[in-house]
Amino acid sequence: MPKPNIFITIDTEHSIGGAFADPALKPVGNDKRIYGRVDGKEYGIPLIMDIADRYGIPLTFFVEVLNKYYFGENETREVCEYILGRGHDVQLHLHPNYLNFREENPGAQRYRDNMSAYSLEEQSALIAEGKELLTRYCGRAPIAFRAGNYGADANTLKALKENGFFIDSSYNAAFPKHSRRICEDQINDAVHLHGVWELPITNFIEDVPFKGRRLKPLDLNGVSFAEMKSVIDQSCPGQGLENLTIILHSFSFVKALDVQYSRCKIRNYVVQRFENLCRFLHERRDALACSNLADFSSKGQFKNGAAEFFKVAPHLSVLRGIEQKVFEF
Repeated sequence: MPKPNIFITIDTEHSIGGAFADPALKPVGNDKRIYGRVDGKEYGIPLIMDIADRYGIPLTFFVEVLNKYYFGENETREVCEYILGRGHDVQLHLHPNYLNFREENPGAQRYRDNMSAYSLEEQSALIAEGKELLTRYCGRAPIAFRAGNYGADANTLKALKENGFFIDSSYNAAFPKHSRRICEDQINDAVHLHGVWELPITNFIEDVPFKGRRLKPLDLNGVSFAEMKSVIDQSCPGQGLENLTIILHSFSFVKALDVQYSRCKIRNYVVQRFENLCRFLHERRDALACSNLADFSSKGQFKNGAAEFFKVAPHLSVLRGIEQKVFEF
């Protein structure tokens, strides 16, 4: 019986850093947002890979490339070479708001940040540009894409098909304003749409008394290890989801205390969550198949999955809420 596939994905991106609102401010680049350099140590993608490598867990980094309009190309080329040099996967991520730095007045924000703000033809051109850049940086073409802010729509998938992509991973059911533009139906597993495979961020049902019922994505900064483990445990072969997609960011371990990242604190409890997750996946390697998207697409094939959303015990969500309040403030 096939094992559930586990994909750990990292959105790897810079920050506008308040520059649109205040021209005196500058976007925040590799040092803080990608490498997470604080007090002489690295808490960004180097630490993410250190932990994953300790347990043999492959990773996919969705790397944003339109930042070239502020930083130039070397900034992101360096990041791609570093990730590939450590044996992990690089795929395409776009934040079109960086196009504003082509303008005399970036703060006017002529260009919107969500892909859905653009026509099919405009999206196809943006994706083609991103693909060309990433192919040059990596020496191979990307096969997967994630829109910034999950802000894709059906035209995004059509544009990806036009550009030879195999996977989109922009759908997140916890953000219905965006997800319904991709697909009216709720999905929580791989579905073939508009000629590409939609691989959604995995969500579960949080149902805490007096708080209400809502969907929560498997985002390392927003859910506990215990909640992630519960969802994975419920996806036993033949009983649950066939594909589970977890998200974090290059800066997940760092909390900025100002928009310029001049003051930061380390989210050690999030670091521990990731350590626990990778250790658990390693211990369960006989029952779970961890892969990156490039390797999976070259060897495996998706099939249409169910829209099942598992419930997590309320006390786990309550405990996570307490943990967040204690360590975030």
